[in-house]
Amino acid sequence: MSAAAVELTHEQLAPIIRAALKDKRYRATSLGALVGRYCRWFRNEKGASDESVRDYESVLARMALTLGDKQPTDITIEDLRDVIDLWAMREAATRAKITSVIRSFWEWAEDEGHVTDSPARKLRRPKKPRKAARMLPISVDARLIAATTTARDRLALLVLLDCGVRRRELGGIRVRDLDLARRNLIVYGKGAKERTIPIRGRIVLAAEEYLLDDLAFVGRRPEPDDYLLYPEKRTPAGQIYWANPKHPCAMNTVHRWWYRMLRQAGLVGAGVTSGMNMHRARHTFAQDVRRAYPDMGTVQQLLGHADPSTTIALYGNYSPEDMERAMDAFARSLRAKEESE
Repeated sequence: MSAAAVELTHEQLAPIIRAALKDKRYRATSLGALVGRYCRWFRNEKGASDESVRDYESVLARMALTLGDKQPTDITIEDLRDVIDLWAMREAATRAKITSVIRSFWEWAEDEGHVTDSPARKLRRPKKPRKAARMLPISVDARLIAATTTARDRLALLVLLDCGVRRRELGGIRVRDLDLARRNLIVYGKGAKERTIPIRGRIVLAAEEYLLDDLAFVGRRPEPDDYLLYPEKRTPAGQIYWANPKHPCAMNTVHRWWYRMLRQAGLVGAGVTSGMNMHRARHTFAQDVRRAYPDMGTVQQLLGHADPSTTIALYGNYSPEDMERAMDAFARSLRAKEESE
């Protein structure tokens, strides 16, 4: 980058980077041109989803702009550490992902013969702090379902609570993905991977009710290519005045829907949009399934984890409830021992 660019503030530089990514101007640099070839390979030969390509390109474009005055063969590990330092204030998990993206790019560049040796070979990902998978508080489930006012919202909540889907997966579900004859739900996960989740009990009843009920403001029953969650426009009082079931929701719209459900149930106050992440429903589902059917392979398949180590790392450890039961059993054994002496 030029000396003048170095003097720009972060606020001034951010829109320049976004514009360079949007119109691909970053590819005018030698490294940027190589990033463009990598993205094409990543999509067409690696089979990455559009979302993954966008995520990788956003990181690599910043690398190309930061090192735009260098040839790929001149770049060193210290240059790459300067790039990673752009995310220095972010969490370890974010920096680990950035490091993985950069390493992946340079491994490809070496394999394709663009560089002799990958300068990223000795880059190490930071250790991510081990955090417990936070679950929803007890009784949230019942309160959410009791407060729903439409069959659509009730079914969407049950897909979240009883199938453990991710936010993006929930936003991508269409009516045709429900197979009530076989009692299955098809979910499209990360990397466009498809998995089938058996559905049982209350979610089946909710799906039957949903299919027989007119959609709010749309004035007809759900059609196969309708999305379960779709864009809506509401008045300040919350009344729907426009809806389009044929279009999927943006992820921030799904987020707002979740907090609207929480507000309806009296679980958060007006205007609150954080503090009870939707992903906690997925963690709760996983822990409940693990305790009911303690086979980690099955839990992995239900959640759509590509790597079993992800499932084990998150849910292989015993929960606080498991430890409480263990301590209760320990206390009973102590009492029994004292009584026998």
